[in-house]
Amino acid sequence: MKELSPSMLPKLDGCPVYVSQWTTSPAAERGTRVDRWIRDRIHIIMDHEPMPEEEKETVMWGVRKLLELAGDHDMECRETHLAMSVPALSRVGTADALCVAGGWLADVKTGQVRDYLAQAAAYSWACMERYFVDYWVAHIIYVDQRLVRTYEFTIEEAEKITRRAIDRATWVHAKPTPCEYCDWCANKDTCSALVVQSKAALAEVASVNKDSLTIIRDRILADPHQHADFVSRYKFFVKEFGDPLTEALSARLEAGEQIDGWKLTNPKDKQYIEPKTALMVAGQFDPLTAFLAGGGKMSVEQFLEFAQELQIENPHSLIKSAPGTKAMLQTKKKN
Repeated sequence: MKELSPSMLPKLDGCPVYVSQWTTSPAAERGTRVDRWIRDRIHIIMDHEPMPEEEKETVMWGVRKLLELAGDHDMECRETHLAMSVPALSRVGTADALCVAGGWLADVKTGQVRDYLAQAAAYSWACMERYFVDYWVAHIIYVDQRLVRTYEFTIEEAEKITRRAIDRATWVHAKPTPCEYCDWCANKDTCSALVVQSKAALAEVASVNKDSLTIIRDRILADPHQHADFVSRYKFFVKEFGDPLTEALSARLEAGEQIDGWKLTNPKDKQYIEPKTALMVAGQFDPLTAFLAGGGKMSVEQFLEFAQELQIENPHSLIKSAPGTKAMLQTKKKN
């Protein structure tokens, strides 16, 4: 029997046969750390884990938002006190904050905004069962996006949403469905839905042999549903095949491998003038006129002209260089 937890419900709502990977992704590890940093600072744990400077603004926003939601009420954020047993789920879940007096819970999320309705409903159902009430509020706090989504549930609504997600995930005829969680699924490489999607994208390209590009574009544009479906398949194909295979081809060329039809360019270094140098030169004329005339910037050519007029010694020593980016060029194949 499939083991289900509240945190699994959003993934299973996207694809009923989703399976978590054994390893934890860097994004998930960061999310766990951010949760811990927020909890530690709310409960003023003095021996808390050091936090990188670049994470302080995000963490403190989360702390302020939770304290704002709590107001004068007590709030529990210690992980060991937040286990929630949801009826009909085989595994307990853990929210990030609980305010019993205020009748709400909160879950902190990092990364992009996703749909966590089923998870919020499951946690809320657990709280209503535990505290013998028939109404609860769940706040999903997206700390990276500086956004809070609030869901309100009656006990009937929370149970209905949770059971619907469970039924979908445990249906004997459930089939894989491409969704936003595919990258996190253990079955991604062998998923039949993704393989079919890939073949469909290739089949569309293969039809170029029979039709003109204009005919293919017009056929796709004629139907908004087909148009949307093609764009979805195209984006998937680029992500799963186009980008990684292009990077692999570039690596082969970089290693010196000779591949007919492709070559790697050797770009010149990019030259530029630092802002302080541009200001120094422009300031010796009318600063406003000279600097704004260059759009707030100064090209190397313009700088050398000014330097010559001002008789600046060795102006080339003030020019900085940055390495250019190599690019692959498709060339004509040999016969």
